[in-house]
This record gives sequence, C-alpha cells and structure tokens, in this order.
Amino acid sequence: MAKHDFKTRKAARTEHYFKHVYRNKLVPCTACNGSGWYDSCRPNGDSIPCGSCEGTGKERER
Repeated sequence: MAKHDFKTRKAARTEHYFKHVYRNKLVPCTACNGSGWYDSCRPNGDSIPCGSCEGTGKERER
C-alpha cells in the first residue's frame, strides 16, 4: 500500500511541476494570431474557435 503522507504527496507535486509547468511560457497562438478565432472560415462569415489553442489565443512553448 502506498504511503499518503505529506512528503510523498509533495514529492509527486514537485515532480509534476518540473516536468509539465516549469519554463512553459504562454505565447500568442500562430494559427489564429492570438485572437482565439479562425478568420472567416464559414460562408456566412462566422468564425469558429481555434482548434490549436482551444479558443484561448495562447499556446504553451518550452
């Protein structure tokens, strides 16, 4: 059975942080140029949310 004490959980959080979060910068999305929407994709002029950045306008860069 795994230990669920403070030091074990902290070690897991620290490992996750340095593996996935540390040094990741948010930069403007290159697909939508930071707007979060594609430019006039549909015939009626409506734009759809960007699939690359999921509509946020920012992407993570290492």
